[in-house]
Amino acid sequence: MKNLFFAFLLLGCAAAIFAAAIDSPYLYGIHWYGKTDSISVGQRTDVEDMSGDKGIWDLEIAHVDSSAAPAWDLPSYFVGHSQKVTQGKGNSLIFRLHPYWSRNVPHASDPYTLTQYANDCKSAANTLKDYVHIWQIGNEVNINGENNRWGGSGYNVPWEPTPAQYADTYIACRDKIHEITPNTTPAAQFVLMQPVSPGNAIGGTRYMDGNEFLWRQIDAVSDKGKIDGFGIHAYAPPSAADYGVESFMDDIREQLMIIDQFGLGDRPVFITEWNKHMPNQAHAEIGAKFCHRIFTALNAWNTGSGGEWPGHPNHNIVAATWFVYPKDFGWDEYALQYWKTQIASTDKDVNPWYSFNYACGLGYASGAYGGGSTSIPNNALWWEDTFNGASLDQTAPLPDWKAETSGGGSVSMSGSGSVRLLGNGTTDGGGGIRTAGYVYGNFRMEANVTFTNAARSNTSGAQANMDIRIREGSKGYSFTFFTSQSLENAGRVILRRTNEWTQIGSFNTAVSGGINTGDTFQIEITANGSNIAFKAYKNGSTAPSVDWNITDSGQTVGWIRIMTWNLNEARVNNFKLGGPQWGGSGIEDWAIY
Repeated sequence: MKNLFFAFLLLGCAAAIFAAAIDSPYLYGIHWYGKTDSISVGQRTDVEDMSGDKGIWDLEIAHVDSSAAPAWDLPSYFVGHSQKVTQGKGNSLIFRLHPYWSRNVPHASDPYTLTQYANDCKSAANTLKDYVHIWQIGNEVNINGENNRWGGSGYNVPWEPTPAQYADTYIACRDKIHEITPNTTPAAQFVLMQPVSPGNAIGGTRYMDGNEFLWRQIDAVSDKGKIDGFGIHAYAPPSAADYGVESFMDDIREQLMIIDQFGLGDRPVFITEWNKHMPNQAHAEIGAKFCHRIFTALNAWNTGSGGEWPGHPNHNIVAATWFVYPKDFGWDEYALQYWKTQIASTDKDVNPWYSFNYACGLGYASGAYGGGSTSIPNNALWWEDTFNGASLDQTAPLPDWKAETSGGGSVSMSGSGSVRLLGNGTTDGGGGIRTAGYVYGNFRMEANVTFTNAARSNTSGAQANMDIRIREGSKGYSFTFFTSQSLENAGRVILRRTNEWTQIGSFNTAVSGGINTGDTFQIEITANGSNIAFKAYKNGSTAPSVDWNITDSGQTVGWIRIMTWNLNEARVNNFKLGGPQWGGSGIEDWAIY
C-alpha cells in the first residue's frame, strides 16, 4: 500500500512538472529569453522580475538544416531551454524556423531542398511538442541579404524570392508541422506566415514594399483555409512628436487591413518584432516612453472597433514581442536588459526595462485569436468625407487623412464643404491628402474635384497638375490632370506610374475644352485585381471625358492620395470609398449645377 501511495505521489509530481504548456493570457512578449544553461527548471530570472511574474510570450529562433547549423541552433538544443523558460513560470513560446541564417526560401538549385526543409520543420515540431504550438516560417523575406542560395561551395549568392515562392514554402512547412499533435493547451498547431519588413522598397535594403509582398504572398495561397495566422513587424521611427506611437500603429493597421481584405480577420496575429533603436541614452529615454505607450495603444486597439473598417471590430493583436530582451547578443542598442543597468533611473519614461515592467503591471490581456471581420462588404460604401468640418479629419475612425505638402504648398478647409489644396505662389508648391495608415487593394472610389484656380503656382515651374494616386507605395497609379495653363501636357489627362512618372501604355487623352479655372470633375476609379477602370466626368456631363480600362499588375495595394503640383488651387468637395462591386452614387447634383 505504501509503495502504491508513493507511486501515485510520483505520478502527481510528474504531471505537475510536465503539465501541458498553456498560452499566456497577457499581451506582453520578448524576443529571446536569454541563456538558461546556468539555471534550473522553475528558477526565476530578471525576465520574471520585469514581468512581475506574469506569464509572457517569448520568441526564439531555431535552424533546421543540420548540415549548416551548429548544435546550439538546432531544435534538439532548445528542449531543455524551453522547459526552463516555461515550466512554473506561465511563459509561452513562439518558434521561428529557418534552414539557417540568411536562408528563408530554398532555391530550386539548392542541395537542401524544400522537401527537406518541410520534413525538418515537422521534426522540430515533434522535438518541441511539449512546449510549442506556434511557429513562424521565415522572416522578412523582402529584405536584401535575408536570402542566399547555393553558389557551388556555400550559400553565398543573394537572390530575391517572389511572394509566390515564399507562399509555396510556407504551405509545405505548415502542412508537415500539422502532422504533429502538440502536448500543449490548446493542442493545435498555428503556423504563422512570415512578417514582412514594413515600408517601401529601398535599393539595396528592401527589394519589394512590405505591404506589396504581404498582399502577394497571401494572394498566392490558393487554399486560404491553410493560412493559420500571421507574424507582423513594426518599429518606432527615428524621431516623432509622439515618440513614434502613431507611425507604429499606422504600420500595424496597414498590415491588418491587407489580411482582412482577404477575409482572414479571424486568424491570429502576433507582432513578433517591435522596438526603438536606442544607440544612446537620449534615444533610450524615447524608447522608454514609446514602450509602455505601445502596450496601451495595442490594448485600446484590441478592445475597440472601427479602426480599420467602420462598424467592424478591430483585428486583434495576440501579443507583441520586443526585439530584443537579453544583452550581450550583439543587439545591445535594442536590448531591454542592457538598458536596465545603463540608466540609473527606474522611471518608466526614462528606462526601457522599467517601462516594460510598468506596462506589465497594467495587466493588459492578450488579444483574441482573430477578432476581426471576415466579411468586408464588396458591394457597399465603406466611408465618405464631405469635408464640411472646421478642420481636416486626421484621427481615427475614418475619415482619417494625413495632410502633406510639396514646396511651399498647404492644405486648409474652405469652410463651405471642401478641402483646399494650395500652391501658394511657390515653385512646385502643392497640397495633398493621403490615407496613410490605411491601404486598399480592391475598391471603388469617387472624388469630386474643382479646379478653383488652374494657373501655375509659380511661372518658373512648367507643370500645373492635380493627380489621384491609388495603390501607392514605392509604385502605384497616378491619374493626372494637367491644366490648360500647364506648359507641359496642357489640358490632358495621363495615366502614369507613381514615383517613376512614366506614362502607362497609351493612356493619354486631351479633354475637350481643356481643364480650366472653374471646371469640375467627378472622378471614379475601380480596382479589382489586375483590372482597373478610370473615368472622369467634366462639369456634370453624363458622358465621360476619360473612360479607360487597363490590365496591369504592377502594384496591388497601397494608399490613396489626392495631390496638386505647382497648381494655384484645387478643391476636393467629396470623397467616397467602397468595395469594388459598390455601384457608386452617379453624377452628383453639385457637378451638374
